[in-house]
Amino acid sequence: MVAIEAALTQLQHTGGQFLAFLRTHSDLPIVHVLASPWRWTTNTTFFTAVTTKSTTSPQLLSHNKVITDTLFVGSIMTALIVLYGMFVWSHPKSGRVKQILAAPLIVVLFLVPLLYTCPIVFFHFALTVASIATVTRMVDLYYVQPWTGVPSRYFLAARSAQAAKDETARSKKSGASSASSSTSIKATARTAATTTTTTTAMTTGSIVETGDPFHWDKDRFQGELWSPMRKQTGKKSPPTIGYTWKDLLPSFLVYFIIFDSVIYFMSFYTASEMLSSPTLEYGLMVFAVCSFVIFYIRTTVFLTAIVYSASTGSRADPREWTMLDSKLPVFAYSPTDFWINWQTLFRYIWVDLGFNPVQRWCRRHLGPERLGRQGSQLAREILPVYAVFLLSGIMHAYIVYALWKEPIWSQLAYFMIQATGVVISKAIERSSVGRAIQRAYNGGSPMKRRMMRGGGILVMVMYHLMTAPFFIHPYQKQGMWLDIQQMSALVRAFRN
Repeated sequence: MVAIEAALTQLQHTGGQFLAFLRTHSDLPIVHVLASPWRWTTNTTFFTAVTTKSTTSPQLLSHNKVITDTLFVGSIMTALIVLYGMFVWSHPKSGRVKQILAAPLIVVLFLVPLLYTCPIVFFHFALTVASIATVTRMVDLYYVQPWTGVPSRYFLAARSAQAAKDETARSKKSGASSASSSTSIKATARTAATTTTTTTAMTTGSIVETGDPFHWDKDRFQGELWSPMRKQTGKKSPPTIGYTWKDLLPSFLVYFIIFDSVIYFMSFYTASEMLSSPTLEYGLMVFAVCSFVIFYIRTTVFLTAIVYSASTGSRADPREWTMLDSKLPVFAYSPTDFWINWQTLFRYIWVDLGFNPVQRWCRRHLGPERLGRQGSQLAREILPVYAVFLLSGIMHAYIVYALWKEPIWSQLAYFMIQATGVVISKAIERSSVGRAIQRAYNGGSPMKRRMMRGGGILVMVMYHLMTAPFFIHPYQKQGMWLDIQQMSALVRAFRN
């Protein structure tokens, strides 16, 4: 402990010298060039409009009542457990009764973070995220899926995998090798047909036989319970594929140490001190805020995968837990590449509730006979993308309003801008210019490829500098790192 404290003291001294250097050289032209995209965005009228609280209109639910941590956590966890539990409980037997019982619990999950807070702000933040995600999930499971007859991708993928498993078991029981081969071929065909049916059901909205959607077996419960955290492939991974919890633990510790160190560094600044700091120092703090968000998410993903592996005895397949092997999003070279490598928490819920229904609607109502072939294709490609980002924007808007009663429009603006970036990025990739760039990249030397990728990363850095202020603003303004600094091991050890 003494050695760690001495190292931190030396680090603080070095950090103080570094900050003095930043303040001395904060007016260098290159600093203003690099900071100009961020400053330009924050000085626009549009940014001011979406981030400023109205002083004339009344604020809905303007203050949260403080309750004990136990009552806050207990009320949310009780509602969550009962909502999931009703799917595996044999009573009540009526699905309609379960829908009626679920409604007030969903309302409780939605309203508790809006109306109440607790002394440990981290609990409020974490459970606010869990609440809005669970509300969305429960609305889907209790109402949307039974009404539309289109089950979740997780159930369909699991059913496809089970069908393949059953066919394999039957083929092993057959005595003759020729009969076994024939059965194997039929099994492959049936599996392919099941996969096709699954895809068709998810994209066209056709009603498929799902059994009782309100009475799950153990396997479906486990699959649906973990579904917001991972991408279900429909195939059971071999025992040697993926990571055990012991494999994941070192990476988790690295990400946690980085996350904890970022909080420790930021704990020396209040929100007002950060906003009034010189340009170069302000840029460093903005980088720290962005790192805070990124490494918080990566720490959460790895911790969740560790719990999954330890509790189920299964390996965490990186094809499903896509952030385990994905590169850091700061190395993305396009908006599409960025969001592919971003975290997958709850992504596929938004796909089920946003992308797929809107795409089905476009197929039915915006066909070639109404918009023409090209117009119909554009509608099916663009509108579902906006639907996914809109749902994500609503979730993040709920979070910042529940925590701090900050305006929701900055979050909605950020995700609509990101949706536009993805649409434009895909359009460029399909254009003659995009294809020419791809040919030059594929046929180029290793040095040329590195330079082209570096150029794409630089463009994305500028893009993030122009768009991130919309997302970061409420966290930066409220000094969220100060609210949760007591959760930091370094702060608790050396700042108290």
